[in-house]
Amino acid sequence: MSAYRKLLQHIQAKDANGNLRLILVYQSFDEVDMPHGVSIRPSAIYFETSDHQKVNWLNPQQFEMEATGEILNRVPASPEE
Repeated sequence: MSAYRKLLQHIQAKDANGNLRLILVYQSFDEVDMPHGVSIRPSAIYFETSDHQKVNWLNPQQFEMEATGEILNRVPASPEE
C-alpha cells in the first residue's frame, strides 16, 4: 500500500447500465529510504468510484467508456487536494 495519494482529476463516465458515475483518478506515492532521509516517489495511477470501489478498466462490461473512449466531462482537481 502506498504512503500517500493525490487526487488528479474527476471523470464522469457511463457505466454498462447507462448510469453516470463519478470516477476519481488518484496518483499514489511511496516513501523511499535515501542516504539523506526519506524521499517520496510517484507510484501507480488508479481509478475509484466515488464510493471507493476500484475500477478495473480492463473489464469492458464495467464502463461504456472502455469501448467508446468517450469521456463525458473532465474536471481538474482543486489545487488544495
